[in-house]
Amino acid sequence: MRRYILQQLPKEPKTYLAILIAGIFAVITIYLFIEVSTYMQDVFKDFASQTAYFTFISAPLIFGLIVYIDKKYFKFAGGSGIPQLIAATDSRNKGIRSILLSFKIAIVKIIFVALAMLGGASVGFGGPSVHIAGSIFYNLSTFIKLKRKLLIHSVIAIGGSAGLIVTFNAPIAGFLFAYEEIGRNLKKQALVLIAIICGIIYLFFESFFSDGLYLNDLSELSFELTQIWQLLPIAIIGGILGGIFAKSALFIINKFMFGDAKKTIALAIAMGSVVATLNYISGTQIAGTGSKETIMIISGERLGIEFIVYKYIATLASFLSTIAGGLFMPSISIGAGIGAEISQMYSQITPQVVLIMAMVAYLSGVIRTPLTSAFLVLEMTNSLNLLLPAIIISLISSMSSKQISKQPIYESIAQSYLKLTRN
Repeated sequence: MRRYILQQLPKEPKTYLAILIAGIFAVITIYLFIEVSTYMQDVFKDFASQTAYFTFISAPLIFGLIVYIDKKYFKFAGGSGIPQLIAATDSRNKGIRSILLSFKIAIVKIIFVALAMLGGASVGFGGPSVHIAGSIFYNLSTFIKLKRKLLIHSVIAIGGSAGLIVTFNAPIAGFLFAYEEIGRNLKKQALVLIAIICGIIYLFFESFFSDGLYLNDLSELSFELTQIWQLLPIAIIGGILGGIFAKSALFIINKFMFGDAKKTIALAIAMGSVVATLNYISGTQIAGTGSKETIMIISGERLGIEFIVYKYIATLASFLSTIAGGLFMPSISIGAGIGAEISQMYSQITPQVVLIMAMVAYLSGVIRTPLTSAFLVLEMTNSLNLLLPAIIISLISSMSSKQISKQPIYESIAQSYLKLTRN
């Protein structure tokens, strides 16, 4: 077995050197990308606070502009970015991989997300970071002329993992995402290489760029597993709401995203108007990733049912518009809002435990990667001691979501990208 695994690893030192260089470059790029995009998010909120009607101009205009530029000149820089990476790893066609994971697409992705933040979109950094880092790794693999498909696909998966690790400071979730989603068709022995490089990337990031936990430190929490049955409604609710989100998104996107450009641009402008209205009503509370609002909720502040409704609709509208932006953090913030409301019904379970389980449940319901969802939320809150109940909740949520939306959201869109690139 050991010999079999070693045969799958790169044999030339230059391959390892290139992968390490790509890792360093990816960490620095993603870090700067998040800094710039966060700044643009703050700029939007400052402008909107000074001029109440700013959002009605910025959102429709910027949403339409992003989709127009993407449709006319690029075609593959919009959306989350994760479907592009999945399509690239599923394809054996070098031309398709080069289209979906070019340096040009990575640069445009950074610009598009920054513009989306300036427009007040409800999007996250996770998916775009995965796309950007995957593009960096793939292009360096072509530079050193990797030939073996297993290595090429492994390198792409490493890039995707790196994007998640740097964005959320979550090394285990990053690795598991490669296993569950990006590289699900890879041979299992490739995971050895992915795990080693992910560990090195995390150590580099932690040494030079990390600001600590992404969310609050909840390491003091405890939970009796015998009470898990009380949390089953949370798993089912999260799965149902996540499944409805995924099914609605796929239905609209399959009708507009890969069809007539004018209809797609019109949809983007319409969705921008929806987001603008919700930003105006909520006082820009639904704009951006939702990380600040999640921290507020975890700290004990209730934002009310209206936050859940507004953020849910704004995130769906932003996703449907096909502008660049991710789902991870907005979904986690919605889950936190759900948990805050439901926690009032539990007298024997700590409210923050309910919050964590609701965040895991809703995220798993949307993206249908149970292990990634559980570990991501737990690593962001330093609460890995809740791992077993979180995995149970995540699995039940994923199964509940599957009853509504048969195919996972990223895989379905990835198949559409494959069809489009073959035309």
